[in-house]
Amino acid sequence: MKKRKTQAIKYESLPVILTFVMLFVFFGVALASMTEKNKQDYTMDKVSAFDLASEGEYSFVEVDEGNGKRYYVITKNAAQTTSALAMPDGSLLSKEQVTLPAAATTATTTDKATATTAGKTTVTTDKATATTTGKTTVTTEKTTASTSVPDDGNSKRRIAYLTFDDGPSENTRKILDILDKYNVKATFFVIYHKGMESEYKEIVNRGHAIALHSYTHSYRKIYKSEDAFFDDLQQIHDYVQSVTGVDSRIMRFPGGSSNTISNKYCKDIMKKLKPDVLERGYIYHDWNVDSTDAAGNNRDVEVLLKNVKKNLTSYRQVDVLMHDTGRMKQTTVEALPSIIEYIRSQGYEMEAITEDSKPIRHSW
Repeated sequence: MKKRKTQAIKYESLPVILTFVMLFVFFGVALASMTEKNKQDYTMDKVSAFDLASEGEYSFVEVDEGNGKRYYVITKNAAQTTSALAMPDGSLLSKEQVTLPAAATTATTTDKATATTAGKTTVTTDKATATTTGKTTVTTEKTTASTSVPDDGNSKRRIAYLTFDDGPSENTRKILDILDKYNVKATFFVIYHKGMESEYKEIVNRGHAIALHSYTHSYRKIYKSEDAFFDDLQQIHDYVQSVTGVDSRIMRFPGGSSNTISNKYCKDIMKKLKPDVLERGYIYHDWNVDSTDAAGNNRDVEVLLKNVKKNLTSYRQVDVLMHDTGRMKQTTVEALPSIIEYIRSQGYEMEAITEDSKPIRHSW
């Protein structure tokens, strides 16, 4: 009787055991699924900003403010835009920045060039240091400096070149109207924009210099090889010439001649490209005064003016970097009159860049 009772107890316990086994299996599958999701999220976190920029609807700008400040900005080219900071190796800081939803909070820099995203990640570019969730610190050193070509001593003239990258855009006419008002000539380093033929022509018709920046402005494409770079450069050259009749030989490297982004696609390609563009009859120009309008969308007018004032008088010959990219740079248009007035107050003559202008280039 005792044996039968024991067997009965075992059979009665079987459903309980099976239930525990099923629960164990269920939680095991759920844990495995969560682990896999975490792996996917981690992968998303490590999506390259360079790859993202190559998708066409994003712009990727390397910002070099001088004094050790160097970082990157991702901008979504849409009516509602956001910006995301990236580390100098091109990795984004969070999945939220990868998806860049239109309603997301824009991560911009302050006067101290500090940005916080989702309360978790802080990037401080004064020392080019990023700290993530209080555990990991990555520090990068600025490898290049923005310098002016040394003055030859033959002239005491102070010359300022106002330069606008990445246009034309819906802001181009506004910029041209302001330049006309102050009787100032500037230089536009253009890229290809479909349907903007009238804007390219207007730049030339109003007596400004039209120069070459890139056809695609895709770092992944243009810096993958020397041939790829020159194919892109030839495209924008031929397009500008077909639209405006100008055979422009003045150009600016995307990211500048000292950019390090290009190393991701072709190691040390800039060392080859710089002498090669000169050999092919082009003249490249960098900048030595950065308005920092590329550091975020519609940065405060006073911040842009402050950055121009900060570095302007360090050089007798200056190239002021600004951007002509529509809604994302409305405050650049708003700041332009004050920038012009300040430059003039410091005794500078403002001219468009010509083939005879002494190039301002970054050291390496």
